Amino acid sequence: MTLLSPRFSSSQSEDIDHLAKIAIIGRGFTGIMTAIALFKGIECPFHLVMFDPRPKIDIGEAVNQSSATVLTSRVRDLSIDPAVRNDFRQWLEKDDAWRHRLGSDFVDIEDSFVPGETFRTYVYGRFSEALTKRPDVVVQFLSESVTAIDRHPQAGLSIAFGAGQRKRFDAVFLASGYGLRDSSDEAATPNAARTAVVIGGGVQAVDKALILLSEGKVSHVSLISESGFLPQSHANAAVGAVFTDQPIPRTLRGAFRFLRQAAMRADAQGLGWQGIMNGFRSNARDLWEGLTPQERGRFKRHVQAVYESHRNRLPPEHYRRLHHAIETGAITVRKAKVDRIATNGVLLSTPAGFEVLGSDMTIDCRFRPSGADNPLVRSIVSDGLAKSDELGIGIVVDECGQTSNARSSCRGLFAMGPLGLGSIPDIDLVPQIVLQSHAAAASLNGWLGEAAREAVGKTSTVPG
Repeated sequence: MTLLSPRFSSSQSEDIDHLAKIAIIGRGFTGIMTAIALFKGIECPFHLVMFDPRPKIDIGEAVNQSSATVLTSRVRDLSIDPAVRNDFRQWLEKDDAWRHRLGSDFVDIEDSFVPGETFRTYVYGRFSEALTKRPDVVVQFLSESVTAIDRHPQAGLSIAFGAGQRKRFDAVFLASGYGLRDSSDEAATPNAARTAVVIGGGVQAVDKALILLSEGKVSHVSLISESGFLPQSHANAAVGAVFTDQPIPRTLRGAFRFLRQAAMRADAQGLGWQGIMNGFRSNARDLWEGLTPQERGRFKRHVQAVYESHRNRLPPEHYRRLHHAIETGAITVRKAKVDRIATNGVLLSTPAGFEVLGSDMTIDCRFRPSGADNPLVRSIVSDGLAKSDELGIGIVVDECGQTSNARSSCRGLFAMGPLGLGSIPDIDLVPQIVLQSHAAAASLNGWLGEAAREAVGKTSTVPG
Protein backbone atom coordinates (compact mmCIF):
# COMPACT_ATOMS: atom_id res chain seq x y z
CA MET A 1 0.00 0.00 0.00
CA THR A 2 1.32 3.47 -0.93
CA LEU A 3 0.27 6.67 0.79
CA LEU A 4 0.82 10.04 -0.82
CA SER A 5 0.81 13.07 1.41
CA PRO A 6 -2.55 14.83 0.93
CA ARG A 7 -0.89 17.74 -0.91
CA PHE A 8 1.38 15.58 -3.08
CA SER A 9 0.56 16.64 -6.65
CA SER A 10 0.12 14.32 -9.62
CA SER A 11 3.14 15.87 -11.34
CA GLN A 12 5.25 15.14 -8.26
CA SER A 13 4.05 11.53 -8.15
CA GLU A 14 5.62 10.97 -11.57
CA ASP A 15 9.03 11.76 -10.07
CA ILE A 16 8.93 9.16 -7.29
CA ASP A 17 11.79 7.19 -8.84
CA HIS A 18 14.06 10.23 -8.43
CA LEU A 19 13.36 10.69 -4.72
CA ALA A 20 15.80 9.66 -1.98
CA LYS A 21 14.76 6.16 -0.87
CA ILE A 22 14.64 5.17 2.81
CA ALA A 23 13.50 1.86 4.32
CA ILE A 24 12.36 1.14 7.87
CA ILE A 25 12.11 -2.54 8.83
CA GLY A 26 9.56 -2.81 11.62
CA ARG A 27 6.49 -0.76 12.55
CA GLY A 28 6.46 -1.02 16.33
CA PHE A 29 7.22 2.04 18.42
CA THR A 30 10.85 2.31 17.26
CA GLY A 31 9.87 2.14 13.59
CA ILE A 32 7.03 4.65 13.89
CA MET A 33 9.20 6.97 15.99
CA THR A 34 11.97 6.79 13.40
CA ALA A 35 9.48 7.71 10.67
CA ILE A 36 8.23 10.71 12.67
CA ALA A 37 11.82 11.92 13.15
CA LEU A 38 12.50 11.55 9.42
CA PHE A 39 9.38 13.55 8.53
CA LYS A 40 10.60 16.35 10.79
CA GLY A 41 14.33 16.14 10.15
CA ILE A 42 14.86 15.32 6.47
CA GLU A 43 14.65 18.51 4.42
CA CYS A 44 14.55 17.02 0.92
CA PRO A 45 11.65 15.01 -0.58
CA PHE A 46 11.93 11.27 -0.02
CA HIS A 47 10.21 7.93 -0.56
CA LEU A 48 9.78 5.93 2.66
CA VAL A 49 9.03 2.20 2.59
CA MET A 50 8.03 0.54 5.88
CA PHE A 51 8.32 -3.26 6.00
CA ASP A 52 6.49 -5.48 8.48
CA PRO A 53 4.81 -8.82 7.73
CA ARG A 54 2.42 -8.68 10.67
CA PRO A 55 -1.11 -7.38 10.09
CA LYS A 56 -1.36 -6.15 13.69
CA ILE A 57 1.43 -3.93 14.98
CA ASP A 58 2.12 -3.58 18.71
CA ILE A 59 3.36 -0.07 19.44
CA GLY A 60 4.70 -1.21 22.82
CA GLU A 61 6.99 -3.94 21.55
CA ALA A 62 10.19 -1.91 21.39
CA VAL A 63 9.88 -0.84 24.99
CA ASN A 64 9.61 -4.44 26.27
CA GLN A 65 5.86 -4.27 26.82
CA SER A 66 2.61 -4.99 25.07
CA SER A 67 0.21 -2.15 24.34
CA ALA A 68 -2.36 -4.06 26.41
CA THR A 69 -0.45 -3.31 29.60
CA VAL A 70 0.51 -0.27 31.66
CA LEU A 71 3.80 1.23 30.49
CA THR A 72 6.59 1.45 33.04
CA SER A 73 7.69 4.94 32.00
CA ARG A 74 5.90 7.93 33.49
CA VAL A 75 3.88 10.48 31.52
CA ARG A 76 6.70 13.01 31.91
CA ASP A 77 9.07 10.72 29.96
CA LEU A 78 6.81 9.76 27.05
CA SER A 79 6.86 12.79 24.74
CA ILE A 80 7.90 11.89 21.19
CA ASP A 81 9.06 15.47 20.57
CA PRO A 82 12.35 16.31 22.35
CA ALA A 83 11.67 20.01 21.81
CA VAL A 84 8.31 19.80 23.63
CA ARG A 85 8.91 17.74 26.77
CA ASN A 86 5.30 18.01 27.95
CA ASP A 87 3.77 17.07 24.57
CA PHE A 88 2.29 13.80 25.84
CA ARG A 89 0.87 15.48 28.93
CA GLN A 90 -0.78 18.16 26.81
CA TRP A 91 -2.26 15.47 24.55
CA LEU A 92 -3.57 13.53 27.55
CA GLU A 93 -5.24 16.60 29.05
CA LYS A 94 -7.34 16.88 25.88
CA ASP A 95 -8.48 13.23 26.16
CA ASP A 96 -11.85 13.20 27.96
CA ALA A 97 -11.90 9.42 28.43
CA TRP A 98 -8.43 9.37 29.99
CA ARG A 99 -9.25 12.33 32.26
CA HIS A 100 -12.33 10.48 33.45
CA ARG A 101 -10.27 7.39 34.34
CA LEU A 102 -7.68 9.44 36.18
CA GLY A 103 -10.21 11.52 38.08
CA SER A 104 -10.14 15.18 38.94
CA ASP A 105 -6.68 15.21 40.59
CA PHE A 106 -4.19 16.47 37.97
CA VAL A 107 -1.49 17.40 40.50
CA ASP A 108 0.54 14.26 39.80
CA ILE A 109 -0.34 13.76 36.15
CA GLU A 110 3.32 13.75 35.10
CA ASP A 111 4.05 10.99 37.62
CA SER A 112 1.24 8.79 36.30
CA PHE A 113 1.60 5.53 34.38
CA VAL A 114 -0.73 5.03 31.42
CA PRO A 115 -1.95 2.01 29.42
CA GLY A 116 0.05 1.13 26.34
CA GLU A 117 -3.13 1.47 24.27
CA THR A 118 -3.33 5.16 25.22
CA PHE A 119 0.29 5.68 24.23
CA ARG A 120 -0.32 3.87 20.94
CA THR A 121 -3.15 6.27 20.05
CA TYR A 122 -0.91 9.26 20.82
CA VAL A 123 2.03 7.97 18.74
CA TYR A 124 -0.06 7.10 15.69
CA GLY A 125 -1.79 10.46 15.91
CA ARG A 126 1.54 12.29 15.89
CA PHE A 127 2.68 10.10 12.99
CA SER A 128 -0.35 11.14 10.91
CA GLU A 129 0.13 14.82 11.78
CA ALA A 130 3.82 14.75 10.86
CA LEU A 131 3.11 13.07 7.52
CA THR A 132 0.34 15.55 6.70
CA LYS A 133 2.87 18.37 7.02
CA ARG A 134 5.14 16.78 4.39
CA PRO A 135 3.51 17.15 0.93
CA ASP A 136 6.78 16.02 -0.67
CA VAL A 137 6.98 12.60 1.02
CA VAL A 138 5.66 9.25 -0.24
CA VAL A 139 5.03 6.50 2.34
CA GLN A 140 4.59 2.87 1.34
CA PHE A 141 3.72 -0.06 3.64
CA LEU A 142 4.81 -3.53 2.52
CA SER A 143 3.79 -6.76 4.28
CA GLU A 144 6.59 -8.89 2.83
CA SER A 145 9.35 -10.15 5.11
CA VAL A 146 12.87 -8.79 4.56
CA THR A 147 15.27 -11.69 4.01
CA ALA A 148 18.61 -9.98 3.30
CA ILE A 149 20.42 -6.64 3.22
CA ASP A 150 23.66 -6.08 1.34
CA ARG A 151 25.60 -3.37 -0.43
CA HIS A 152 24.23 -2.26 -3.78
CA PRO A 153 26.73 -2.14 -6.66
CA GLN A 154 25.60 1.40 -7.51
CA ALA A 155 25.97 2.74 -3.94
CA GLY A 156 23.49 2.46 -1.12
CA LEU A 157 21.98 -0.75 0.17
CA SER A 158 19.93 -3.49 -1.43
CA ILE A 159 17.02 -5.17 0.35
CA ALA A 160 15.74 -8.62 -0.62
CA PHE A 161 12.13 -9.24 0.38
CA GLY A 162 9.11 -11.34 -0.46
CA ALA A 163 9.45 -13.85 -3.28
CA GLY A 164 12.84 -12.85 -4.63
CA GLN A 165 12.16 -9.12 -4.95
CA ARG A 166 14.96 -6.56 -4.52
CA LYS A 167 15.02 -2.81 -4.10
CA ARG A 168 17.82 -0.26 -3.66
CA PHE A 169 17.74 2.25 -0.79
CA ASP A 170 19.90 5.18 0.21
CA ALA A 171 19.39 4.34 3.89
CA VAL A 172 17.95 1.40 5.85
CA PHE A 173 16.75 1.49 9.45
CA LEU A 174 16.45 -1.78 11.36
CA ALA A 175 13.71 -1.02 13.88
CA SER A 176 12.23 -4.43 14.35
CA GLY A 177 12.62 -5.04 18.09
CA TYR A 178 13.93 -8.47 17.09
CA GLY A 179 15.15 -9.04 20.63
CA LEU A 180 11.59 -9.23 21.95
CA ARG A 181 9.15 -12.09 22.16
CA ASP A 182 6.81 -12.30 19.18
CA SER A 183 3.18 -12.00 20.22
CA SER A 184 2.39 -15.04 18.05
CA ASP A 185 4.20 -17.20 20.65
CA GLU A 186 1.34 -16.65 23.07
CA ALA A 187 -1.46 -19.17 22.81
CA ALA A 188 -5.07 -18.54 23.82
CA THR A 189 -5.94 -19.38 27.40
CA PRO A 190 -7.55 -22.84 27.61
CA ASN A 191 -11.09 -22.73 28.99
CA ALA A 192 -10.29 -25.17 31.80
CA ALA A 193 -6.93 -23.59 32.74
CA ARG A 194 -6.32 -23.32 36.47
CA THR A 195 -2.54 -23.02 36.61
CA ALA A 196 -0.01 -21.26 34.42
CA VAL A 197 3.73 -21.09 34.01
CA VAL A 198 5.14 -17.71 32.97
CA ILE A 199 8.79 -17.86 31.91
CA GLY A 200 10.89 -14.76 32.53
CA GLY A 201 11.87 -12.47 35.36
CA GLY A 202 11.32 -9.12 33.67
CA VAL A 203 8.59 -6.50 33.61
CA GLN A 204 6.65 -8.21 30.83
CA ALA A 205 6.59 -11.57 32.63
CA VAL A 206 5.38 -9.99 35.88
CA ASP A 207 2.72 -8.02 34.03
CA LYS A 208 1.47 -11.13 32.22
CA ALA A 209 1.24 -13.05 35.50
CA LEU A 210 -0.75 -10.25 37.14
CA ILE A 211 -3.12 -10.01 34.16
CA LEU A 212 -3.82 -13.76 34.22
CA LEU A 213 -4.74 -13.54 37.90
CA SER A 214 -6.73 -10.29 37.75
CA GLU A 215 -8.82 -11.50 34.79
CA GLY A 216 -9.55 -14.78 36.55
CA LYS A 217 -8.00 -16.88 33.79
CA VAL A 218 -5.97 -18.92 36.29
CA SER A 219 -5.80 -19.23 40.06
CA HIS A 220 -2.05 -19.79 40.34
CA VAL A 221 1.03 -18.73 38.38
CA SER A 222 4.52 -20.17 38.61
CA LEU A 223 6.90 -17.37 37.64
CA ILE A 224 10.21 -18.83 36.43
CA SER A 225 13.18 -16.45 36.75
CA GLU A 226 16.53 -17.92 35.71
CA SER A 227 18.42 -15.41 37.85
CA GLY A 228 15.92 -15.39 40.70
CA PHE A 229 15.59 -11.60 40.46
CA LEU A 230 12.36 -9.70 39.77
CA PRO A 231 11.89 -6.01 38.85
CA GLN A 232 12.14 -3.47 41.63
CA SER A 233 9.69 -0.59 42.08
CA HIS A 234 9.69 2.96 40.81
CA ALA A 235 9.57 5.58 43.54
CA ASN A 236 6.07 6.82 44.36
CA ALA A 237 6.97 10.20 42.86
CA ALA A 238 9.25 10.80 39.90
CA VAL A 239 12.93 11.03 40.83
CA GLY A 240 15.53 12.65 38.62
CA ALA A 241 19.17 11.66 38.33
CA VAL A 242 21.08 12.13 41.58
CA PHE A 243 24.85 12.57 41.35
CA THR A 244 27.39 12.31 44.14
CA ASP A 245 30.43 14.52 44.60
CA GLN A 246 32.78 11.56 44.29
CA PRO A 247 33.88 10.21 40.91
CA ILE A 248 32.67 6.76 39.91
CA PRO A 249 35.51 4.18 39.81
CA ARG A 250 36.39 2.93 36.34
CA THR A 251 36.45 -0.79 37.16
CA LEU A 252 33.44 -3.12 37.29
CA ARG A 253 33.95 -4.09 40.92
CA GLY A 254 34.66 -0.53 42.01
CA ALA A 255 31.73 0.98 40.08
CA PHE A 256 29.15 -1.36 41.55
CA ARG A 257 30.57 -1.11 45.07
CA PHE A 258 30.24 2.67 44.66
CA LEU A 259 26.65 2.30 43.40
CA ARG A 260 25.65 0.00 46.25
CA GLN A 261 27.11 2.26 48.93
CA ALA A 262 25.58 5.42 47.42
CA ALA A 263 22.17 3.74 47.20
CA MET A 264 22.36 2.57 50.82
CA ARG A 265 23.20 6.10 51.99
CA ALA A 266 20.31 7.57 49.98
CA ASP A 267 17.92 4.95 51.40
CA ALA A 268 19.09 5.68 54.93
CA GLN A 269 18.40 9.39 54.35
CA GLY A 270 14.89 8.60 53.11
CA LEU A 271 15.70 9.69 49.55
CA GLY A 272 15.36 6.28 47.92
CA TRP A 273 17.89 4.49 45.74
CA GLN A 274 16.15 5.23 42.44
CA GLY A 275 17.72 8.68 41.99
CA ILE A 276 21.21 7.27 42.55
CA MET A 277 20.49 4.55 40.01
CA ASN A 278 19.26 7.14 37.51
CA GLY A 279 22.47 9.11 37.92
CA PHE A 280 24.56 5.98 37.52
CA ARG A 281 22.68 5.04 34.33
CA SER A 282 23.50 8.41 32.77
CA ASN A 283 27.19 7.46 33.04
CA ALA A 284 26.72 3.83 32.07
CA ARG A 285 27.94 4.10 28.49
CA ASP A 286 31.20 5.80 29.41
CA LEU A 287 31.78 3.23 32.13
CA TRP A 288 31.03 0.37 29.76
CA GLU A 289 33.44 1.61 27.12
CA GLY A 290 36.19 1.83 29.76
CA LEU A 291 35.83 -1.79 30.92
CA THR A 292 38.18 -4.50 29.71
CA PRO A 293 36.72 -7.44 27.71
CA GLN A 294 37.20 -9.62 30.79
CA GLU A 295 35.21 -7.21 32.95
CA ARG A 296 32.43 -7.04 30.39
CA GLY A 297 32.22 -10.82 30.46
CA ARG A 298 31.99 -10.78 34.27
CA PHE A 299 29.22 -8.19 34.04
CA LYS A 300 27.20 -10.47 31.77
CA ARG A 301 27.71 -13.53 34.01
CA HIS A 302 27.39 -12.01 37.48
CA VAL A 303 25.97 -8.47 37.47
CA GLN A 304 23.60 -8.00 34.54
CA ALA A 305 20.57 -9.73 36.09
CA VAL A 306 20.55 -7.65 39.28
CA TYR A 307 21.36 -4.47 37.33
CA GLU A 308 18.41 -5.06 34.99
CA SER A 309 16.06 -5.69 37.92
CA HIS A 310 16.84 -2.18 39.19
CA ARG A 311 16.95 -0.52 35.75
CA ASN A 312 13.60 -1.80 34.43
CA ARG A 313 11.14 -1.05 37.25
CA LEU A 314 7.50 -1.68 37.93
CA PRO A 315 4.95 1.04 38.65
CA PRO A 316 4.49 1.13 42.45
CA GLU A 317 0.95 -0.26 42.26
CA HIS A 318 2.11 -3.23 40.13
CA TYR A 319 4.98 -3.87 42.56
CA ARG A 320 2.53 -3.99 45.49
CA ARG A 321 0.20 -6.33 43.60
CA LEU A 322 3.10 -8.63 42.71
CA HIS A 323 4.26 -9.01 46.30
CA HIS A 324 0.71 -9.38 47.61
CA ALA A 325 0.21 -12.24 45.12
CA ILE A 326 3.48 -13.83 46.28
CA GLU A 327 2.53 -13.50 49.96
CA THR A 328 -0.93 -15.02 49.40
CA GLY A 329 0.41 -17.89 47.30
CA ALA A 330 -1.20 -16.83 44.03
CA ILE A 331 2.29 -16.47 42.49
CA THR A 332 5.19 -18.79 43.21
CA VAL A 333 8.61 -17.57 42.10
CA ARG A 334 11.05 -20.26 41.01
CA LYS A 335 14.75 -19.74 40.31
CA ALA A 336 15.42 -22.18 37.50
CA LYS A 337 16.29 -22.51 33.84
CA VAL A 338 13.65 -23.84 31.46
CA ASP A 339 15.16 -26.69 29.51
CA ARG A 340 12.07 -27.66 27.52
CA ILE A 341 8.47 -26.53 27.04
CA ALA A 342 5.67 -29.07 26.54
CA THR A 343 1.91 -28.76 26.16
CA ASN A 344 1.33 -29.79 29.77
CA GLY A 345 4.20 -27.99 31.50
CA VAL A 346 7.93 -27.36 31.46
CA LEU A 347 11.15 -29.19 32.23
CA LEU A 348 13.24 -27.18 34.68
CA SER A 349 16.96 -27.34 35.30
CA THR A 350 17.65 -26.52 38.95
CA PRO A 351 20.74 -26.81 41.18
CA ALA A 352 19.21 -30.07 42.48
CA GLY A 353 18.72 -31.50 39.01
CA PHE A 354 15.89 -31.70 36.49
CA GLU A 355 12.29 -31.22 37.54
CA VAL A 356 8.99 -31.46 35.68
CA LEU A 357 6.57 -28.64 36.49
CA GLY A 358 3.06 -29.31 35.23
CA SER A 359 0.65 -26.54 34.19
CA ASP A 360 -2.44 -25.96 32.10
CA MET A 361 -0.73 -23.28 30.03
CA THR A 362 2.75 -21.81 29.50
CA ILE A 363 3.66 -18.30 28.33
CA ASP A 364 7.26 -17.49 27.36
CA CYS A 365 8.22 -13.88 28.15
CA ARG A 366 11.98 -14.23 28.04
CA PHE A 367 14.11 -11.60 26.34
CA ARG A 368 15.68 -13.08 23.23
CA PRO A 369 19.06 -11.76 22.08
CA SER A 370 18.45 -10.34 18.61
CA GLY A 371 21.78 -11.32 17.10
CA ALA A 372 21.52 -14.90 18.26
CA ASP A 373 18.23 -16.05 16.78
CA ASN A 374 17.38 -13.85 13.80
CA PRO A 375 18.64 -14.86 10.36
CA LEU A 376 18.54 -11.28 9.01
CA VAL A 377 20.70 -9.91 11.82
CA ARG A 378 23.10 -12.84 11.53
CA SER A 379 23.45 -12.31 7.77
CA ILE A 380 24.18 -8.60 8.21
CA VAL A 381 26.94 -9.46 10.68
CA SER A 382 28.40 -12.24 8.55
CA ASP A 383 28.43 -9.99 5.46
CA GLY A 384 30.45 -7.33 7.29
CA LEU A 385 27.72 -4.67 7.42
CA ALA A 386 27.71 -4.77 11.23
CA LYS A 387 29.21 -6.58 14.18
CA SER A 388 27.66 -8.20 17.23
CA ASP A 389 28.11 -6.58 20.61
CA GLU A 390 30.06 -8.34 23.33
CA LEU A 391 26.96 -9.15 25.37
CA GLY A 392 25.39 -11.01 22.47
CA ILE A 393 22.30 -8.79 22.66
CA GLY A 394 22.42 -7.21 19.22
CA ILE A 395 24.48 -4.90 17.03
CA VAL A 396 27.25 -2.40 17.77
CA VAL A 397 26.00 1.13 17.02
CA ASP A 398 26.89 4.76 17.70
CA GLU A 399 24.62 7.40 19.27
CA CYS A 400 22.66 7.75 16.02
CA GLY A 401 22.16 4.00 15.65
CA GLN A 402 24.62 3.75 12.76
CA THR A 403 26.14 0.29 12.56
CA SER A 404 29.81 -0.54 12.29
CA ASN A 405 31.92 -3.56 11.46
CA ALA A 406 35.43 -4.37 12.58
CA ARG A 407 36.91 -1.83 10.17
CA SER A 408 34.56 1.11 9.76
CA SER A 409 31.00 2.35 9.96
CA CYS A 410 28.52 1.27 7.31
CA ARG A 411 27.08 4.45 5.88
CA GLY A 412 23.33 4.30 5.54
CA LEU A 413 22.60 1.29 7.78
CA PHE A 414 21.08 1.99 11.21
CA ALA A 415 20.02 -0.39 14.00
CA MET A 416 17.57 1.51 16.16
CA GLY A 417 16.28 1.04 19.68
CA PRO A 418 16.71 -2.32 21.47
CA LEU A 419 18.95 -3.73 18.74
CA GLY A 420 21.70 -1.48 20.10
CA LEU A 421 21.32 -2.34 23.81
CA GLY A 422 24.80 -3.86 23.97
CA SER A 423 26.28 -0.50 22.92
CA ILE A 424 23.90 2.06 24.44
CA PRO A 425 22.39 1.37 27.88
CA ASP A 426 18.67 2.24 28.20
CA ILE A 427 18.12 2.41 24.42
CA ASP A 428 15.02 0.26 24.97
CA LEU A 429 13.33 3.14 26.83
CA VAL A 430 11.11 5.75 25.18
CA PRO A 431 13.15 8.92 25.93
CA GLN A 432 16.35 7.37 24.58
CA ILE A 433 14.65 6.00 21.44
CA VAL A 434 13.16 9.45 20.77
CA LEU A 435 16.54 11.17 21.05
CA GLN A 436 18.28 8.53 18.95
CA SER A 437 15.65 8.77 16.19
CA HIS A 438 16.04 12.53 15.88
CA ALA A 439 19.85 12.25 15.97
CA ALA A 440 19.71 9.66 13.18
CA ALA A 441 17.41 11.87 11.09
CA ALA A 442 19.78 14.83 11.50
CA SER A 443 22.74 12.68 10.49
CA LEU A 444 20.97 11.29 7.44
CA ASN A 445 19.79 14.77 6.45
CA GLY A 446 23.42 15.85 6.32
CA TRP A 447 24.36 12.90 4.10
CA LEU A 448 21.51 13.47 1.68
CA GLY A 449 22.37 17.17 1.48
CA GLU A 450 25.99 16.34 0.63
CA ALA A 451 24.88 13.85 -2.03
CA ALA A 452 22.54 16.41 -3.59
CA ARG A 453 25.28 19.05 -3.74
CA GLU A 454 27.71 16.56 -5.28
CA ALA A 455 25.13 15.62 -7.92
CA VAL A 456 24.55 19.29 -8.78
CA GLY A 457 28.31 19.81 -9.00
CA LYS A 458 28.75 16.89 -11.39
CA THR A 459 25.90 18.14 -13.56
CA SER A 460 27.32 21.64 -13.76
CA THR A 461 30.72 20.38 -14.94
CA VAL A 462 29.39 18.26 -17.80
CA PRO A 463 30.32 19.93 -21.16
CA GLY A 464 27.36 21.37 -22.99
